[in-house]
Amino acid sequence: MNTETIPEGYMQNNRGDLVREENVKDIDKIVDQSVTTLAQQARDLSMSLTKFKRLALDDIRELITIAGEKYGENLGGDKGNITLCSYDGRYKIQRTFADRISFNIEMKAAESLFDKYLEAISASAAADIRVLINATFRSTRGKKLRTAELLRLLSLDIKHPDWIKACEALKNSIMVDGATVYIRLYERVNDSESYRMIPLNITDVGGGYVRNN
Repeated sequence: MNTETIPEGYMQNNRGDLVREENVKDIDKIVDQSVTTLAQQARDLSMSLTKFKRLALDDIRELITIAGEKYGENLGGDKGNITLCSYDGRYKIQRTFADRISFNIEMKAAESLFDKYLEAISASAAADIRVLINATFRSTRGKKLRTAELLRLLSLDIKHPDWIKACEALKNSIMVDGATVYIRLYERVNDSESYRMIPLNITDVGGGYVRNN
């Protein structure tokens, strides 16, 4: 049942039951009104950000096309990372692509091979590596894979043959499912050479404060 079908004088609880308004606590009414209003405003902001991102991506693609067709300039290509600056250098916008990575069933083989490596070394050897491996694969069980932690294992320069086999299995388990595009905007800090990102994440914008209650 949606809000359009709720009879006048009633409120719907979280079980879908209709409750007369006079039977709803005043504090519950106040909380309901506040949460509903904020959620609707947040939804509108989310839609605005979606429209802005589409507009920004369209503008960048158009600039790349114009630069290529009219002026013979290559601004990074349609699928390449690119940075564009305002003429006065006050603002810059970046479009970046990042691969979406997942892992196939061979990751389980990699886990077994890393365990074999741990069995091959003494309990006191490379204690930090032991902790890293155990924490990495423990975090993947029943949860979303933590890609950064798994890829970190590949960056370690260890020559043990069991480690090399484990890393090879981990590499073979990697699948690229596509790419995610990011738009970031920056503003120059006063007259310096530094830039600060213009926050588009609600966590990063100003206006927040901390209270003890």
